[in-house]
Amino acid sequence: MANPTGEQAGLVLDRFVETMFRLMMDHHQRHITELELTLPQAQVLKLLRERPMCTGEVAAELGISAPAVTQLTDRLVRKCLIERRAVDGDRRSVQVALTPRGRRAVDRFRERRRSVFNSVLESLSSEDREYVVFALGKVIVALEGCESRAASHRSKASNPSRDRKRSRTAKGLQN
Repeated sequence: MANPTGEQAGLVLDRFVETMFRLMMDHHQRHITELELTLPQAQVLKLLRERPMCTGEVAAELGISAPAVTQLTDRLVRKCLIERRAVDGDRRSVQVALTPRGRRAVDRFRERRRSVFNSVLESLSSEDREYVVFALGKVIVALEGCESRAASHRSKASNPSRDRKRSRTAKGLQN
């Protein structure tokens, strides 16, 4: 498609995302079934790959309740995939972190996912592969911009009293 309109490009990107989503869900399902995990448990492991977190942070990141996180982490502790750690200086707080076994599971998952991507990209000519990688890099930057704007809107929405104060101040300045 030579010089597609924004709408045409959007349709292609939408089809790409849907196809990739189906492929990744199939991949996720096979891998988590193999590890005897639920999807939420796998999400916790993926989240903890970056760093240990307090259970409240995990709940906020996943958009679930603290009791739900407790249930998830209890099961992952029993499977020896994560461990609980005391937080220095705060006896009431507990962090959860990947165990070596949990890290290996997450790393295996990522390696398998990359192999799926690699096989797709290897089916393209080197010129097409170069173009796809270049174009996707630009799409990622654009998506990250949308993501940061959405996060900014969410933080404003989470503090409506601050916005009401600004609104009253602005009205006072207009009078």
